[in-house]
Amino acid sequence: MVKLCILVIALAIIARARVALLPGWVVPLPVLILAAEVTACAAFVAWLICQARRPVPSPAPVPAGGAA
Repeated sequence: MVKLCILVIALAIIARARVALLPGWVVPLPVLILAAEVTACAAFVAWLICQARRPVPSPAPVPAGGAA
């Protein structure tokens, strides 16, 4: 029960926190956290797409004479 109360208090503090990114531009902290998560997910999906489109290396062809 104590851990749950600590978690609720921490989430309340995070929800009320505001961060000044530039002079005159104050953003709520949860918005920054969400933006970072969306950016990380987009980068990961882009990396997966690049990996999926990469051609699979094939083994070298066997010489015509049969001897390696």
